[in-house]
Amino acid sequence: MESWWGALGTELQVFYAIAIATTALLVAQLVLLVSGVAGGEGELHGATDAHGDTGVGILSVRTVTAFFTGFGWAGVVALEAGKALGVAIVWAVASGTAFMLGVFFLMRGLYSLRESGTLDFRNAVGAVGTVYLPIPGEMAGPGQIEVLFQGRLQVVQAFTRAAQRLPNRTRVRVTELLDPTTLVVEPLEAPRGEE
Repeated sequence: MESWWGALGTELQVFYAIAIATTALLVAQLVLLVSGVAGGEGELHGATDAHGDTGVGILSVRTVTAFFTGFGWAGVVALEAGKALGVAIVWAVASGTAFMLGVFFLMRGLYSLRESGTLDFRNAVGAVGTVYLPIPGEMAGPGQIEVLFQGRLQVVQAFTRAAQRLPNRTRVRVTELLDPTTLVVEPLEAPRGEE
């Protein structure tokens, strides 16, 4: 191994060092992610997600590691193929950029699939629904509405601040959250008589 390393030119040694070190780092990240030890961006679970909903930024540990992995191996291939150092650097930068963007879009796609499935009733505020069970006026008691939020049609307990009772099939808009699973609604139209 020492004789092989010593026989390499300085440029090849630099490209090989970058390629081998970052490949090892990328493999370690993958092992930690698959084993469940690492969370969204290589941090341990419970760390704050600094990248919002996607879980990965264009300049994250994973994407920068991918850039240098592509950079190093493309430089090695170019120099081993007899290309000039300038050409090898251009190939390396182009390959590194492609690796970085590939990992970015792959991780963004994977993190977009990561949905807990837990309903957050705050997402219903502003949605339009239909009264399912009549709702007494002036917050006198609950009724139920049928409303679509988070991609699901749900029947939810609801109150209204309106003076009149809201009969079945009245169109309503959710105005606020009364408690974690109860909504407050207002009619979109004048309530009809009970049918």
